[in-house]
Amino acid sequence: MSDGNQKTVRPSHIRRTYILDRPFQLKYILLLAGIGAGGIGVFGLLAHRVHVSSVASGVDGGQTLLWLTGLGTLGAAVALGLFGLVFTHRVAGPVHVMSLYVAALAAGRYPRLRPLRRGDELKLFFDRFSEAVTRIREREADEAYALETVLEALRPVATTPEALEALGTLSALHTRKRQAVDTPTGSTFKSVA
Repeated sequence: MSDGNQKTVRPSHIRRTYILDRPFQLKYILLLAGIGAGGIGVFGLLAHRVHVSSVASGVDGGQTLLWLTGLGTLGAAVALGLFGLVFTHRVAGPVHVMSLYVAALAAGRYPRLRPLRRGDELKLFFDRFSEAVTRIREREADEAYALETVLEALRPVATTPEALEALGTLSALHTRKRQAVDTPTGSTFKSVA
């Protein structure tokens, strides 16, 4: 069979929307574009001044332009690196905190959620995440209450070994749910400030 006869398999999903969170994405797109344009603009003005002064004086300005290019490159790298550090900290901090919360949820505990720092990003996502954790916790509390009601109703009538074993299983499930809901974890999470 030749390679030309095989059909190309395309993915079933194609993402065409690139701006998902308009305020967040546009803020940083414009900030990065501004830093880049500003840096290149300053470099261009300085290079033009060096060129004009070297032509006017009849001196070769190549060495000066080379130094100016090196300093401009280094300055842009430092500015973008510092911006990257601040930006990634504002995103990585909330992601780190939420990953700790997810680990607590996976272990069957409900974390005591704290608000994000003032400059953090992903606040809308964190609010939705917090709302989901609260709703799951409330549902778990409702289930614990329902189990408690069932246990109270069945205790007097459970006489067979199978029924007593089933009550023991329900009681253990009730205890686990009640502990998860009543004792949220919070002291094991470090601040990412």
